[in-house]
Amino acid sequence: MQPTKTQRFLMGRARTGARLAARSLLWILPVLIGLFLCVTSPALVERLRNLVFDSYQRSSPRVWSPDLPVRIVDIDDASLEKLGQWPWPRSTLAELTNHLNASGAGAIVFDMVFAEKDRLAPSAMLEALPDAPGKQAYAQALQQLSTSEHSFEQALKNSNSVLGVALSSLAPSHAPPARAGFAALGDAPDPFLPAFPAAVVPLPDLLGAAKGLGAINYAPDSDLIVRKVPLAFRVTLPESALFPSLDAEALRVAQGASTILIKSSNASGQRAFGASTGVIEVKIGDVITATDADGAVRVRFAGHKPGRLLPACQVLAGKVDKSEIEGRIILIGTSAAGLKDLRSTPIDTSVGGVEVHAELLEHVLTGAKLARPDYALGLEAVVLFFGALIAYMLARHLRPSPAAVGALGLIGLSVGASYSAFRYADLMFDPLIPSLTWALTFIGTTIAVYRRTENERKSVREAFGRYLAPAMVERLAADPSSLRLGGEARTCSILFCDARNFTARSETLSAEGVVRFLNTMHTPLTQAILAERGTVDKYIGDGLMAFWNAPVDVPDHATRACRAALAIRRAIPQINAVLEAQARAEGRDHAPLDIGIGINTGDVFVGNMGSELRFDYSIVGDPVNVAARLETTTKTLGVPVLVSEHTRAAAQNFVFLDMGTISLKGKSQNTRVYMLHAERSAEAEAFETLHARVIHAQAHDPVRLEPAVAALRDHPMAAPYLGFYEGLLGKARDVSN
Repeated sequence: MQPTKTQRFLMGRARTGARLAARSLLWILPVLIGLFLCVTSPALVERLRNLVFDSYQRSSPRVWSPDLPVRIVDIDDASLEKLGQWPWPRSTLAELTNHLNASGAGAIVFDMVFAEKDRLAPSAMLEALPDAPGKQAYAQALQQLSTSEHSFEQALKNSNSVLGVALSSLAPSHAPPARAGFAALGDAPDPFLPAFPAAVVPLPDLLGAAKGLGAINYAPDSDLIVRKVPLAFRVTLPESALFPSLDAEALRVAQGASTILIKSSNASGQRAFGASTGVIEVKIGDVITATDADGAVRVRFAGHKPGRLLPACQVLAGKVDKSEIEGRIILIGTSAAGLKDLRSTPIDTSVGGVEVHAELLEHVLTGAKLARPDYALGLEAVVLFFGALIAYMLARHLRPSPAAVGALGLIGLSVGASYSAFRYADLMFDPLIPSLTWALTFIGTTIAVYRRTENERKSVREAFGRYLAPAMVERLAADPSSLRLGGEARTCSILFCDARNFTARSETLSAEGVVRFLNTMHTPLTQAILAERGTVDKYIGDGLMAFWNAPVDVPDHATRACRAALAIRRAIPQINAVLEAQARAEGRDHAPLDIGIGINTGDVFVGNMGSELRFDYSIVGDPVNVAARLETTTKTLGVPVLVSEHTRAAAQNFVFLDMGTISLKGKSQNTRVYMLHAERSAEAEAFETLHARVIHAQAHDPVRLEPAVAALRDHPMAAPYLGFYEGLLGKARDVSN
């Protein structure tokens, strides 16, 4: 059962709604995925973001200056070669400490843990001696040596010294005695700081001598690259307590401060709307630095700089200028590969761990504030949404090349803005997730648009492939946007043609024979029209309607319509030959085929007409009716092709024979019509002159009509019009009688 009009309407609405939903999904789905990744920040997304920010660091590292108040006394390979393998005797370290203190070091920071006794100290050597007769004499000699040995403990007491502590979950449960006090503003920072149950601490005599103790722990990411360094930790045994990092303690001791202030969410001036979001900044003496929620500082690295390294052997030899030490924080650590204290940073693949501490101190002391602000996620979500909408609109409404340029420009703008914020404002905004979302939106929409366009082109080819020339079908398929319900006013040339005596012919044919006859006739007629870039509008039984200058422009449409009409006339003998063969094969008489053609040119309305569910590409207007009436009049006048005055004026390369004025059905005034004779030539123009004499005699001098017609009877071009001329003579005789 066929659906009702209401059902078809509702089905059309449903299909339209489904198409709109599918189009919306093309950009909504990538946006939802992008927003989810942006807000939840899973581990993979964080790793990808870090790679982006690492590339920014390499492209725009922090500027290093020799005036920065941080230096490293480097236990490098050269120093090990000169002073012996590590560990060095504590007497050597005491000498180094005293030298640095005498040179005015602001703080002397050891990036190491002195958890074991000095195996080269006299007491350790004495304990290692076996019982033997000479042991007492040897002990006296060692005792004399120890009286001249510098005391490392005393050196630590006499200087602003900081020793390292290694926080661990595997160490014995010893709580390190912190030298620094802590104060907190806002939410308690404890839940956000890295936590360890215990620590490996220096020997008791060194603990009492040092001015500061700090954890040497790092917090590398999963790819083992150090991007940020904590300023504070939490030790959980025997009870929870805060403990400073080595860098925080170095800053405290260098400034003579006693307390480290940690500012967290919901502190004065900080709004978290009741939510506890973590640490915001840390204040040590006069130094304030922004941190991530876990109290770690994301470091803006400058990279390995030889100028910040002072070889330990040269310091001990007094070969380092005092200005390189005085007033500076001096870190003592190693870059020797054999001691295995190497780290990876966004800039350096392998660098001494002590340089990471130096980078952090330089970062803090220069006031650098590299951070991912708390509003970053919200801003990225807004940018992601509107950027995806722009990418969707670009793909939907622009041609592929400019759309791709626009999408690349949008992504480039995002990356450029992110990089500029990093370089000039020390802010980290993620360009990756928004850009990937935009790319997916653009690609998905482009694929959908391509598929839709291909479907439209397929529909165009299917709809017009049998009515237009192939070249015109491809031109129309390249721009299917014109195939919408509605149309436009255009000047067109319209052709109607019809077979003579079709009713009588069909009475002698079976239904199958009628179809075969129509196909035999219409095929060459259609080919003639398509060859002249015409559009076949419809087949009307034994008739055919075609027009020119739509849907694509055909500037010489009147000329082409006339040329197609002449081609149809030339095809009639071939059609008759086929029809005669069919009649002979079926044992019936053959009735010769003749075709009448009417052509008119004028302003019509052309486009898709019908309903949203079904429409046809056609034309309407009075010029269409006139063309149909001209074709009917060819039967009355007994001529093959009639054209209007408008067509004659537009087609200059043909010879038209004036047929005078006639009354067309439905027209209140008589219409001047012309017979399309042939393309312009000397012979055709000569025949036009003879024809003009006939028409003039018929209108003004009937006596001369018969001689004028007699002059045309044997003319080779007059054969199609003899019936017309004999008709004129008959009318003249009737009038005279």
